[in-house]
Amino acid sequence: MKKYSEKTPDWEDPRMKIIGLGESSIRKSYYPELQQRLHELEQTNAELLDAIEEIRQKEEELRQNYDELNYIQSALDLARKRLNLLNSLTLQDIQNSLFSLRGFLTLAKDTTSEEQVLSYLNQTLSPVQKIERVLHVAKQYQNLGIHPPKWQNVNEAYIFAVSHLDMSGYERNISLDNLEIFADALLEDAIFYMLENIKQHSKHATKYWFYYETKENGVSLILEDNGTGIENDRKETIFERNSGVKEGIGLFLVREIFSITKISVCEKGKPGKGARFIINIPKEACHFNESM
Repeated sequence: MKKYSEKTPDWEDPRMKIIGLGESSIRKSYYPELQQRLHELEQTNAELLDAIEEIRQKEEELRQNYDELNYIQSALDLARKRLNLLNSLTLQDIQNSLFSLRGFLTLAKDTTSEEQVLSYLNQTLSPVQKIERVLHVAKQYQNLGIHPPKWQNVNEAYIFAVSHLDMSGYERNISLDNLEIFADALLEDAIFYMLENIKQHSKHATKYWFYYETKENGVSLILEDNGTGIENDRKETIFERNSGVKEGIGLFLVREIFSITKISVCEKGKPGKGARFIINIPKEACHFNESM
């Protein structure tokens, strides 16, 4: 009987022939292709490591830039606060002086009976009142953009605005529902100046409407009255700083307030039929609060 061999058979060469990696493989050899793929993977891995390192460097640069920008922003905020404080104090001093001046002029007017003197006093009071008005608007303009824009209910802003005016002599039709718009914090002031414009410049107006129309690209807020309207050649100039219209600076401020959030204002009424101010709000700056 043949003895069992204690020597372990060499299976490596047959195995390599079967899987196709041996030099005398019975199948096609894939060794060179695998080696090439391995080399490509190693190269790709090296490129990824380089890219990761580059991203880390960029991240560090961005962090440094961010810290620097924060430092600059803090310095700008501080400078702006100090400048606003200085402006507020200056405006307050001027307003106090004008208040005293107007008071003395009024007393002088009430204590004299000479027609010529009264005429001069009346002419003096008029520019004083205009200066007070300009200072008031300047203070509002100074606050423009100080606080970040926010979502605001238009109907609430209207109620607060109209509470500062005596509009009891006008019939009104308000239809604003639960519309909210993304606007500067001075939205109430913008509506106030538009309502004030009706009182000051819409001659013979007895009624006004404030409502909205939905459009494909957003919403249009419309404020119109039944007064004499605005001539075609003045529809754009009424929004200019130097419009030449008494107290017209209010509409200039209205446009500035709305422009903060890319809301546009124009006048499209028919002369002789009444003014019609259209406030065009892009769809990303308006929505309806369904919870109200």
